[in-house]
Amino acid sequence: MIHYILLPALAMCLGWGIRGQFGGETGAMVPGALVALALALLSGWRGTDAARLAAVGAFACSLGGMETYGQTIWLVQGQSPSPTYWWGLLGLAIKGGAWIGLTGIFLAIAVSDRYRRVELLALIIAMLVFGAVGLYLLNRPHNPPDELPFIYFSKRFDPKPRVEWWGGLWFALLTVMLYAGAVKKHRQAVTMGLWGILGGAIGFSVGEMLQAWGTHQTPFGQAIEPFIDWWKVMEMSFGFIAGAVLGIGWKLTRLSEAPIPSIKPWARPLDDLTILLWVIPILAIDLQISWAEGWGNLPDLWMLLALLGSLVGSGWAPFGTGVAVTLVSASDTLRYLWDEHQLIAFSWGFAGLVVLTLVAGYLSALWYRQGAPVRTWFLWTAWMQTALTWIKLAPVPLLKPDGRGWLERWGSAAVVELSFVLLAVLLTVLASAWGRHSAAKETSTAPG
Repeated sequence: MIHYILLPALAMCLGWGIRGQFGGETGAMVPGALVALALALLSGWRGTDAARLAAVGAFACSLGGMETYGQTIWLVQGQSPSPTYWWGLLGLAIKGGAWIGLTGIFLAIAVSDRYRRVELLALIIAMLVFGAVGLYLLNRPHNPPDELPFIYFSKRFDPKPRVEWWGGLWFALLTVMLYAGAVKKHRQAVTMGLWGILGGAIGFSVGEMLQAWGTHQTPFGQAIEPFIDWWKVMEMSFGFIAGAVLGIGWKLTRLSEAPIPSIKPWARPLDDLTILLWVIPILAIDLQISWAEGWGNLPDLWMLLALLGSLVGSGWAPFGTGVAVTLVSASDTLRYLWDEHQLIAFSWGFAGLVVLTLVAGYLSALWYRQGAPVRTWFLWTAWMQTALTWIKLAPVPLLKPDGRGWLERWGSAAVVELSFVLLAVLLTVLASAWGRHSAAKETSTAPG
């Protein structure tokens, strides 16, 4: 059992720390992909099946990325007995529960072959419809300063109170849970959803308790404090706890022993079409292209499209795991260096983005055709994402000096980046240790 706790916990710890460097829905794809690959590795899955699970995990986890929580965290920062402390923690538990609950239940759905393609399409549409209902009932109206929702977990009296989405996510999650439990009698899916809710609720709230405590108590002294990023402590604690609980749920529901499902994918042209329909708006939103200005108002629409493709398509498995996660993090890196710091010309950065995408696409197709083992996908994701955080942050203090030393200027960011490398090394060691076990199981496990 310790392996089912430690490997997913460390994978999601790294993924969530990296997610904080990129943010948004696309950033949340990183921990979803890593935790799914960790679970597939522990279960002895073949690489091709693991790639599909990772794509599902990435896009399911991305759904919660639309949640706003910065002002909710502010409610907790006053610490107990601040009147907003426990209210803020409740808000984080509710938001984290929906976030990881969606991740957990779709990981279980991906392991089952009881859902037909038309059912999954109807389920995605139902999530949109009932999500809109939940949004309307619980998170609207939002017309500050006069009209705000009755249940509100952001700063009510802030000049710009945030728009909340947790009601829509909870209604979408409950829609999936009710269908899986009442219609499909899929107890494992419902149970994994509940494990995800538990891990998300505990992880987000405990992570923020650590941040609030560390920020106020400065437990390591004033000399060390500039090198501690307590926000990052919150993120990585959230990931560690959520990953550990998902690993426990995966083992106790016996999904780790479930036969790999035999999926009859939809027609390949639908893969190509939906991938194109996903790539264009996501890149346009990430790169802040002017003609896509309003598209970001419906971010989960694109992620639900990708989630559907990952569940019922064949091309989405290598694309979602090997290309999409790399592409969105790289595009964020490009925008940061070009727009915020003006270190590179957009044309050169975009050319680099295209080259990286082509390399990732070639490798993904090659690995998928040759049946590369799970650890290949796992280590690619861990190390490429870690490298992109360095590419995003390292050039700024190096190429735009201001008289201070590199370490002094980077401060806590240097510690964060080094922690990513250490976690990637540790995950490499653990994945290699499981390699022989996984290879032995792959030879005896076949679809069906």
